[in-house]
Amino acid sequence: MLLRLLLCLYLLLPGRPALAAEPRPLRMAVIPAWGAPYAIFKDGALVGGIDFDLAQAIGEALRLPVQHVLLPRPRVDAAVAAGEIDLRCHLSPEFTRMPEQYLWSSPLLELENVLVGHQTAEALASLEQLPRGQALGTVLGFVYPGVDERVADGRLRRDDTIAIERSLQKLSLNRVPYAIAEQREVSWYQRANPGHNIAYWRLPLFKAEFRCAVPKSGRGEAGGNGGELMLAAIERLRSSGQIERILARYLVSQPVVVSSARSPLARLSRQEVSELYLGQARALPDGSAPQLLASGGALRDEFYARVLERDAAQVKAAWSRLVFSGKGHAPREFADPAQLRAALLANPGAIAYLDASQVDASMKVLYAP
Repeated sequence: MLLRLLLCLYLLLPGRPALAAEPRPLRMAVIPAWGAPYAIFKDGALVGGIDFDLAQAIGEALRLPVQHVLLPRPRVDAAVAAGEIDLRCHLSPEFTRMPEQYLWSSPLLELENVLVGHQTAEALASLEQLPRGQALGTVLGFVYPGVDERVADGRLRRDDTIAIERSLQKLSLNRVPYAIAEQREVSWYQRANPGHNIAYWRLPLFKAEFRCAVPKSGRGEAGGNGGELMLAAIERLRSSGQIERILARYLVSQPVVVSSARSPLARLSRQEVSELYLGQARALPDGSAPQLLASGGALRDEFYARVLERDAAQVKAAWSRLVFSGKGHAPREFADPAQLRAALLANPGAIAYLDASQVDASMKVLYAP
């Protein structure tokens, strides 16, 4: 009782120092339709992913706690107008209603949306190859340039789901033969879901800039100087390389072994691929001499680890022994993926490993981990 009485008397004293107020959180809009690796949800809450880590980094730069405000896409504009949102990310001015209502960051990364198919569906080089009225897996409320125009005149049909993961699940079950997704989302889904039944080719459709935006109707108090201070903090993150480091946490290369679509080769087993790339096999299953092409960098290391079950030093030692004894020639390595692709397509007898995101209808997937 005495302590409570003293506290009341203290609060009544004139000129007493004000108690420090808790900073109001930075309210970031989160769309449940987003997919991994951009957004990872658990029990309906955003718990990880590129968007999560980016929001945390912005909050730390501004010394503000972050509050994730989950909103269906059709509700976001109303929340912005009501001043309920301080920050939006994972959007681009050209795909945003009334972009003039925001202060925009510089582009932080690039999103590439692609058409993918079930493994039983025909690999496509163009949307024009689709039959009239073909259904495509899409996400409710998303804009698809080049596709929506075809939907409007009846050439194509949208099959909307509430989230990209649902759309890829339907594709995996062959409930739709084709779907549209961002290529990193497709690669993440394939890696996370063995037996997914989704083909590895991609048909690029359109690219978009990933930006953050501050609503002009927001509180404007983040860090004390409103939206301009928030954008300055985001720019510091970008210029310091922090955003690239966030991206690197989630983007793991996904090697697949491919040939030209003109190649007579069919599927290869993991053992056959391993024996070829370790120099233990002198011929392909059809009896022809192997013409092996290789990538460099992180993709090479991932291929060695996941497929050959070796590290770079072990693979190098194996080929050094073979080359020294005159019993083999190491795979021809390319630092530039474009040069590797050109060499692969020019020679139907060649095989190579590429990242799954680089595969299109001109190639045939022989093996995927």
